[in-house]
Amino acid sequence: MDLLNKNYIYRGFVSHYRFYPKIHKFKYRVFSLFLNLENLEYLEKKTRLFSINKFNLFSFFYKDHTVKPYVNPFLWAKNILVSKNLYKKNDRIYILCYPRILGYVFNPLTTYFCIAPNNKVKAIIYEVHNTFGDRHSYLTKYSNVNEKVDKIFHVSPFFKIEGEYEFHTKLKNNSLKIEINYCKEDNTKLLNASFYGKKSTLNDKKLLLCFLLYPLMTIKVIYSIHLQALFLWAKGIKFFNRPKPSKDIISYSKTLLKNNVKNDKKYK
Repeated sequence: MDLLNKNYIYRGFVSHYRFYPKIHKFKYRVFSLFLNLENLEYLEKKTRLFSINKFNLFSFFYKDHTVKPYVNPFLWAKNILVSKNLYKKNDRIYILCYPRILGYVFNPLTTYFCIAPNNKVKAIIYEVHNTFGDRHSYLTKYSNVNEKVDKIFHVSPFFKIEGEYEFHTKLKNNSLKIEINYCKEDNTKLLNASFYGKKSTLNDKKLLLCFLLYPLMTIKVIYSIHLQALFLWAKGIKFFNRPKPSKDIISYSKTLLKNNVKNDKKYK
């Protein structure tokens, strides 16, 4: 895995397989950007089709990934890692996400990778978004053992807030796989969600190819979420109303960002 300060595109598939209470599955072709958060401005200068915080065919807006004052999400991710002693001065932080395409994006899952100078992944932050505008992050250390965390955030209205997630991510030389298993407390498997992609260097030629191969992909993402919800409702799967978001979850992100802006020089 030779990362250095490069940026990449991962083209592949996202799939969901629901096991309970009824089987339901789907698979879509997608692509994600794998961006070094510390050299976004350099990337913007090297590409005509990609911009930071302004409209373009492809763009990356800070406000899609953080809260006010909308600074580089590198600061937010770094502070989480620092708080758990998982970040050192020369580490890099990459983000895996969908870009805005013609100004629109919805990321069900945004993934941050903390990578040491020897190209070894140290930790991963899995930030889950729901269609109500809420978000919550799960931090795991990177290992060959599947990492488990309790589910404490409302995502699908067809699941309760219970059980646990099991994360398993493999970042190799030319491919990336993220797999999430969702199980009840008695280990009954409820859902398997995964993304698999092959790597290519991010440049204008590859971006244009993605636009042609995945036209209006980000609109398709939000459309597909609601379409699959309609299918689940038609199958008679019970609907659970969204609970009021926890104040702890909301204040957590804002506190981390505030502390990080203040202490930024200490860790650079």
